[in-house]
This record gives sequence, C-alpha cells and structure tokens, in this order.
Amino acid sequence: MIRRLARRLRNRLAGSPPDYRQELFEELRAYREGPKPRRILEIGPKDGLDTVRLLGLEPERLTLVDLPGREESNQAWLRAITSPAVEYVTANIMYSETLLRLPPFDLVWCTGVLYHNPEQLRMVRRLYDLVEPGGVLVLESATTRNPRLLRENCVEIVFPPSEEMKTKYHVSLNVTHLPSALAVHSWLQMVGFTDLRLSACHRAVSKNLARARVAYLARRPLVGAESTYYGSGSGFVIGKSL
Repeated sequence: MIRRLARRLRNRLAGSPPDYRQELFEELRAYREGPKPRRILEIGPKDGLDTVRLLGLEPERLTLVDLPGREESNQAWLRAITSPAVEYVTANIMYSETLLRLPPFDLVWCTGVLYHNPEQLRMVRRLYDLVEPGGVLVLESATTRNPRLLRENCVEIVFPPSEEMKTKYHVSLNVTHLPSALAVHSWLQMVGFTDLRLSACHRAVSKNLARARVAYLARRPLVGAESTYYGSGSGFVIGKSL
C-alpha cells in the first residue's frame, strides 16, 4: 500500500496521471515466483508500452499476437523495438492452430481483449491452454456498466450494438458482452486456474475506473484436473467445445 501511494505521489508531482497497466505490471513482479519467464505471450499489444515492460523481465522469447489488419498501426511502434527476443504473429488466438502448436508460455499477458470477444468462457479456456503448468496469466477487461450488476455474478449483453450504446458505455461497436468482475473470477476458476488475485491497479488511478474494469493474476497449477459438466466422467471439458 505504501509503495503504491508513493508511486501515485511521484506521478502527481511529475504532472502525469498514473498508468493502471504500469501498476498491474508491478503487481505481476510481486506475484511471480521462481526464475525469469523464458517465454512470454502478449495478446493485443496496443501501443507497445507493455511490450517494453515485459522485455524488462528478460525473456528468451516475447511473442506478440494481434488480429489481421492491425499490422500497420503496430509497426509504427514496433520499429523502435529492436530486441531479437520479439516475434510478431498475426492471428486470432481463438482460431489459430499454429499458436496452439507452440510450446505453452510461462507468462500470458492479456489486457483489454476479453470484452471484445462474445465467447468469453471459451476464450478463458484458450488462455489456460496457452499457459505452461506453473505459469501465470494476467487478464484485464472492461466490465458491466450497469450499477445494479456490479456486485452480481453475471454478464450484461449489449445487443444489438448501436451508436447510442457506444456513446453511453464508451465502448466500441464490436462489444456485446460486458462481464461483472465476479463473472471473470468464476470463469478463471471453472477452467482450472488457481491462486487468483484481484488487482488494485485500476483503483490506483480512480474509483470510477475501478468500477468499469477488472484485472486478475492467476496461476495454472502444475497438476490440474480439467473441470467438466454433466458429471466428472462426462468428458465434456468446460470451454473446450469443438
């Protein structure tokens, strides 16, 4: 708490607002155990700021994956990153068999992506498959904007998308499902993640931001039993439908 307050004070004195992703990265550093991560996956690298932070962990390989059509905008900042550890992959993690054939990652960093995908439980399961047993997931997302649902374990469906809802909720038109923080927590548990930790990164910026977004740090256990439905022997693994 004291360190977080000190960072907020430094940011204020410097005239720059606190950055929740920097706060989240600092929490990751405190959460992680063991040696440096050899292989890191960053999903949806945005502006490259997190890429630089993750390179500070000195991985052997940092794989960046983003959707088709994002190459040009990403190249604007990628050109300034000269580390040989970085590789860029154009793919949708939900549909890329090539990505799944790669060895799993010691650390998967996924911020600002989940709420853009309507198949959110399936996506959380895909993230589980991408994490090495014993590895760590950092998952951050926008959440429901409905004040009556903030404390509920539910998903707010915003459909059909409209300019009115875009303006009201400050989200893009491709957003149709806004989970509550508890829903994200439940999905992480359902697919098998353990040692879940709710991040305080948004609250370090403002209470309003903390009401509109959530982040969790989670670990894939070394030995885990896949969660199933219709009984433990059904073989119907949660989130693994074909």
